[in-house]
Amino acid sequence: MIEFVTGYLVFLFIVTVHEYAHAWTADRCGDQTARLMGRMTLDPRAHIDLLGTVLIPLSPLIFSLFQGTGIGFLSGFRFFGWAKPVPVNPSNVRRWRRDNILISFAGCASGFILAILAAVALRGLGIVFPSHLAALGAPINLLIHMISISLWLSLFNLIPVPPLDGYHILALTLRFDVTRVSTILESTGPWLLIFLINTPLLYTVLSPINAILSAIFFSGIAGL
Repeated sequence: MIEFVTGYLVFLFIVTVHEYAHAWTADRCGDQTARLMGRMTLDPRAHIDLLGTVLIPLSPLIFSLFQGTGIGFLSGFRFFGWAKPVPVNPSNVRRWRRDNILISFAGCASGFILAILAAVALRGLGIVFPSHLAALGAPINLLIHMISISLWLSLFNLIPVPPLDGYHILALTLRFDVTRVSTILESTGPWLLIFLINTPLLYTVLSPINAILSAIFFSGIAGL
């Protein structure tokens, strides 16, 4: 139960920072929509989505109550979730294509930054407490969760399928014709995403990438 609660709180913090990063970047680029709607905040209550932030992430706990057995927060890479998307008006930015790419990428970038900070913190704890690192159970566990979940959610959001950030980055970079391409993709994208999540294909592609990044962060940066 403690493991689950830790994981969920870390997830909630990560998706909150993710949406704040979108809102902050949009505001810096000239679009004040999110700020005026109270979404440029680190208060998670402003970003909670009932399905993506509550029901789906908490489903392992719900299932465990019925089954009578504990289920870990992360079951391989079967876990995913999201927060309420930040409202953005693309026409308000100063440089349309560049700024909208930055806004789309900001959420994923925030996840990688959090993972770097957590890894550096782990390295620092290892230097300060070289002989007593194992005794720092709670902080170490928290930082490990921060790295693992941040990396996975950032990779997941870079998938070029709407409504994920990766799709918007790809569409803007390749200059998709919105009227001919984006409409059909955005209507079918969520169904395609649900299909990918429930098949081995997504995890077959992302798992090796995640394994490489995890080795870099845990071994290379954190020194574990």
